[in-house]
Amino acid sequence: MTPAGHLLSGYLVGDWLAAGREPRSRRIILATALAAGLAPDGDVVFGLLGGFWGASIHRGFTHSLLAALGFGLCAAALSRRHRRVLFAAGFLGVLSHIFWDTLNVWGVRLFWPAFWYLRGNLVHERDLWALAIVLVASVLTWRERRRAAVVWLLIAIPVYLLTQTLWRHHARQLARTDLAGRRADVYPTGQIRCAWIAVSAGVSDLAVHCVPTPWAARLTPISQVPAREDFFTRASRRSPAVREFLVKSAFSYAEEQPTPDGGARVVWRDLREAYEQGPGGVPTGLHVLLSRDGAILSERHQWWLKLW
Repeated sequence: MTPAGHLLSGYLVGDWLAAGREPRSRRIILATALAAGLAPDGDVVFGLLGGFWGASIHRGFTHSLLAALGFGLCAAALSRRHRRVLFAAGFLGVLSHIFWDTLNVWGVRLFWPAFWYLRGNLVHERDLWALAIVLVASVLTWRERRRAAVVWLLIAIPVYLLTQTLWRHHARQLARTDLAGRRADVYPTGQIRCAWIAVSAGVSDLAVHCVPTPWAARLTPISQVPAREDFFTRASRRSPAVREFLVKSAFSYAEEQPTPDGGARVVWRDLREAYEQGPGGVPTGLHVLLSRDGAILSERHQWWLKLW
């Protein structure tokens, strides 16, 4: 879910809790719920400052039940008059954020410190349909039609998730037939024209195919990249960060850029993220600079972080 979607989810929580209260109390409750709706993503600072290892912290503790409880208790401690409702605003605001993030491909560590991630792989991080569902509910709530907003959410969210589940099932069936003999998986995207993709790896290449509709008869080819295994690619594997990246990235591949001194810059990328990023900008992934004899000179992590 986009930051806008998380804000709107927090707004829904805050407005329903603040209904019927005097203006000052209402503003405090709304502000608490809005802050709680965004708070879990405060851990992105670790990825921005801590490189590859810092980025791995994202959607950990801050996206857990303990964090929701902690935020609710902190909110309750700010006021003597509204402790219960502020606890609810903080706790439920964080839970609204966690709910949407459990549905994406990355998932969350809901029961932190347990390492297990709860992943839905149904909703893209920038899913426009999910955002539209929350936006409609927010407009209805703003116009004080709260019952209509609740009914809308109770109908729209299950219908959308059922559609996504059926689409994913059909995409997996197509991948098993059209991509037989290749390792493959399917993922939602943030696009309207191609809402699901099948990503696959063969002996010498990796590929992305589109599943344009839940009833598509065939996969539509989109892109293909070679699986490199030359001197510099093998040399870059000596990096502990690269080895960790290869474990965590299901469809990883290397891009190689020669340097003037005879060395190379090897960029290890995840195919799904590369597809989402497109051809523009600095490539996401691990950038490993090597000398002409294969020694690692430097490493830099380019995180895939998009606000919209």
